[in-house]
Amino acid sequence: MKRQSAISTQLRFLLGFLLLFLSLCVTSCKDDDKVADDLPFDASKEVVVSDFTPKDGGVGQKMVIFGQNFGTDTALVNVTIGGKKAVVVNVKPTVIYCFVPAGAYRGDILVTVGNAATGQKSAQAPQLFQYERKMVLSTLCGTRNESGDDPWNPGSVGVTVPFSEATGFRDDGFMKWDPRFPERLYVIYDGGGPGIQMLDMKKRTVQLIMSKAACFQDQRLRTIDFADDPYTGEKAKYMVVSTDRDDNGQQSTSVWIVTRNYDGSFSNNSVRQVLAAYKQCNGASIHPVNGELYFNSYESGQVFRLDMKRYFETLQPDYTGSPWSPYQVDGAYDNIFRIQDNGWEFQIDIHPSGKYAYIVVINQHYILRTDYNEQEKRFSAPYVFAGEMGKTGWVEGVGTSARLNRPYQGCFVKNPEYVAAGREDVYDFYFCDNQNHCVRYLTPDGLVRTYAGRGTSSITDNNMWGTEDGDLREVARFRDPTGIAYNEETNSFYILDTVGHRIREISMEGEEQ
Repeated sequence: MKRQSAISTQLRFLLGFLLLFLSLCVTSCKDDDKVADDLPFDASKEVVVSDFTPKDGGVGQKMVIFGQNFGTDTALVNVTIGGKKAVVVNVKPTVIYCFVPAGAYRGDILVTVGNAATGQKSAQAPQLFQYERKMVLSTLCGTRNESGDDPWNPGSVGVTVPFSEATGFRDDGFMKWDPRFPERLYVIYDGGGPGIQMLDMKKRTVQLIMSKAACFQDQRLRTIDFADDPYTGEKAKYMVVSTDRDDNGQQSTSVWIVTRNYDGSFSNNSVRQVLAAYKQCNGASIHPVNGELYFNSYESGQVFRLDMKRYFETLQPDYTGSPWSPYQVDGAYDNIFRIQDNGWEFQIDIHPSGKYAYIVVINQHYILRTDYNEQEKRFSAPYVFAGEMGKTGWVEGVGTSARLNRPYQGCFVKNPEYVAAGREDVYDFYFCDNQNHCVRYLTPDGLVRTYAGRGTSSITDNNMWGTEDGDLREVARFRDPTGIAYNEETNSFYILDTVGHRIREISMEGEEQ
């Protein structure tokens, strides 16, 4: 018993000694770490880069660089990746935290610490970073001055300016590609804009082709679409422009039809006529298969259908007549349904197959779906598909669980994954969520997700809006986007960044569009 007791005492002593030793070691290590964390850059010693993580990624990727003698002052630390300057967000003597810059294709990592006053030391990482190209946001043209009153340039019809000189872009707007000339993108503005602009992607220029005052009675311009000639089959012979005007409750022009010039262009000299007249129209769309016209009225949420073939048969335009002559008569279009209530601003976006359409209710923050009745050749009464009436927010979700905040223009984009899976509907619907300052998409199953904008890595002012370019979710920010167009051939988006006074582009990094 005494021997066992003595052994137990010795074991307790040894255990206590070991615990004390370990405690002292941990305390010593913590003290050493504390000293190391506060250790400034020493110009008499070499800077060492020993490793980094991750080893691959694209623009906006968070990177950690390991080494020695980095100091603690971010102002003294310069990091380049592939020759491009990285944003350094924090530094410790043995660790640098930064973001991978755009265009870092070479992948070499160089760290330089110090300045002319302290002296400088540099070191390069022992291996290359594998840079991956990705879809990024950039600025195509436009800028915003401090007072936010950038002039419209071009401001006169016929004047053409390069992208580098173009300014304005500061009203809610709508964008549409020309089916005949795929390099031409048209932009119209609801409010103070000068008229219809044409962006030529090949020439990299902006031109004001049609004056709002001279061509459309100075009405609010809302949407653009194109109609084929039903007799000759000529593709996109006509531009269809919806305009919004109240005239104190009186009937006014809702939709104009504009005929191309002989050279295929549109101008102030193009023949224009009234296609449909009611009041307060927010949008007009041509059915992509059957060619009917659908337009709406803000008055009581009406959606009208006009048979374009019947229009041309019974109301053939007189091309030598006055462009102001109204050719619309009672009975030429039908009121097919109303949405929930009056006083709701909305646009109609028809699926490429023509089988259904989304009705984006702008000032009530949700999206309806209306299905096409093949027997009756018209759309049927709509139902809520995403968001909830009158409820704002930024919530990703399915159907009515999602929250939107002033959704504006949208466009259908083919999803390669759906094609590969053999799905019937292969299109997602991308739209500008104006007051959420982002671009979102809606799947055929009703799921709403954010695609670009609201980047957090660049936020210094607690706002979700801005004009930063870069990684779509980490860095990129918008200021009240409204118009959006997609080019399937180049896999690129163009966005009217309304309060940012810019045309933004989303495309694969490093590829000229």
